[in-house]
Amino acid sequence: MNADAKARCYGSVLDLPQLYTRPSATDLLSALDHLQVKPVAWDEDSEVTNEVVDEEGVPKYLTSIVASSLAWIEDDSIKEQIWEAASARLCERSGRSAIPSVSRAFVIPTTECTDSVSINLHEPSLTADNLGHKTWLASFLLAKRLPSLISHLPPLGQKQRNVGLSSTCDLSASSTPVIELGAGTGLVGLAVAALFDVHVHLTDLPAIVPNLRANVASNARENTSVGELDWSNLPCPQDVKRQQYDLVMAADPLYSPQHPAWLVAAIGSVLKHDRRARVVVELPLREAYAPEVEEFKKRMKSLGLSIEAEGQENGFEDWQNPYDKNARIEVKC
Repeated sequence: MNADAKARCYGSVLDLPQLYTRPSATDLLSALDHLQVKPVAWDEDSEVTNEVVDEEGVPKYLTSIVASSLAWIEDDSIKEQIWEAASARLCERSGRSAIPSVSRAFVIPTTECTDSVSINLHEPSLTADNLGHKTWLASFLLAKRLPSLISHLPPLGQKQRNVGLSSTCDLSASSTPVIELGAGTGLVGLAVAALFDVHVHLTDLPAIVPNLRANVASNARENTSVGELDWSNLPCPQDVKRQQYDLVMAADPLYSPQHPAWLVAAIGSVLKHDRRARVVVELPLREAYAPEVEEFKKRMKSLGLSIEAEGQENGFEDWQNPYDKNARIEVKC
């Protein structure tokens, strides 16, 4: 692609290369590159940067490319590139279950005087009911809230000094083992490992673990490990090694009637029996799952645990389409 093609700008679909003019492959690929939309940030005040071309007429334009034989382009491999690019642009505009895989960076703040942490995650296309392949809002909110939770957590090692504790705090304890249940794409566990420099074991179902493991590897976190853990099939698999953990993390873990019982059983099997041990759970307050949330709280109480602190915050979920800021739904957690 030449410099002129890269520099070209389009205002509306009529400014794009029209098929009746038999545009070159370079011009078509350049236009399709300009039509690519990237996942928007989850911060409420983030700017929309995807509006390179007015969307009116774009789906029809892309469909016409997919349907065209592109007879004037002789190279079949180039034709395939054009069709694939046009198909991908259509998928990006077709809702969460149709879009291709997504890769994006999440920026997690520490404190006002220290640098933020950037975590890169890959989200495969959704298949079957593998909801763990998506990064959910609750994970992002919990990851961002971590520095403010320091006073409620067990001692987490030397690096906690950098994310909110004063120099007079007791940091003599050895590194606290942490486990994340239902880690999904790994945002919360990776954030804990990066912010506190402690070892985190990230767990999820067998179908989710390959992508989880790949995300952990791509972020080069040596103080993390990944393993399978099916809450419905306890006791824990060998991968968890029956270790007792001082801190158990979970974000958005309840989305079926069975989950409260399974999750509490999993927590009971991995949480250390120590007065300093803690469980941190971020729960979206979705009306449809209000009974599951209440049952979870009752079962946690029956396990001998009590609520030390709780709060509420709002965010914007991108379940419908991570490329469209206007399609996000406000969610309370």
